[in-house]
Amino acid sequence: MTFISFFLSLIITLTPSQNFNCEGDRLTAVIRNNLNGDFALTNDLENIDKGAFIVLNWRDISLMLPVSFKIGNITFTDKKWLWSYQDEKSGLRMDNPRFAQLLPNGKVQEFSCKSISTEERAS
Repeated sequence: MTFISFFLSLIITLTPSQNFNCEGDRLTAVIRNNLNGDFALTNDLENIDKGAFIVLNWRDISLMLPVSFKIGNITFTDKKWLWSYQDEKSGLRMDNPRFAQLLPNGKVQEFSCKSISTEERAS
């Protein structure tokens, strides 16, 4: 049984979509590793290095958020904007990541995001 679990873990990777519908508008999310200054694209959430960042393009907003290595989270944040694939409270959320903005008054505005399937992207 241990061998089967190990084998499956080698095959299964955590690869989220790069395209999302957030509040009715398309958002693209591209993760780049940059530990060695190479800005290498990665789609595997288990392969994110310490220099990683995500580039989000949504509406008229372009964000580049650095990775936050809080244990148990797969989150990118500049402490004003947050994009999270995994957190302690909700677990893994690859198809509906958390997208939020800290407003000047201290309140947090949440945006609803859902991955766009391959079929929807083609149309």
